[in-house]
Amino acid sequence: MEESPVIRMWITNKNGREITTDMSDSMVSFLSVAIENGCIGSTFAEDEERIIVYTRWSDERTLEQFRSSEDYGIEEGKIVQSFVAAGFEIPGDILFNSTAKILFSN
Repeated sequence: MEESPVIRMWITNKNGREITTDMSDSMVSFLSVAIENGCIGSTFAEDEERIIVYTRWSDERTLEQFRSSEDYGIEEGKIVQSFVAAGFEIPGDILFNSTAKILFSN
């Protein structure tokens, strides 16, 4: 059976808070390490109300290998620390966190 590509999404409420340099640096570092571990694309974005992070993977197995790695734990810890230092309540401010199979993409 052929494995389907997947995306991983994290959406966090800003509740009037701004993205700090430390938050941005930790997220860019995380996404860079994700690429080194098989991620084939990522996006870090914001709108007035939310912070949005999106990664794309060739299959869920590759994503889960990264999620269970030491690299993931270290980088995730840096993200959480930077968000908490900026006044975010983790996990309370997380609006949505999910992995989804890609049905169509161009």
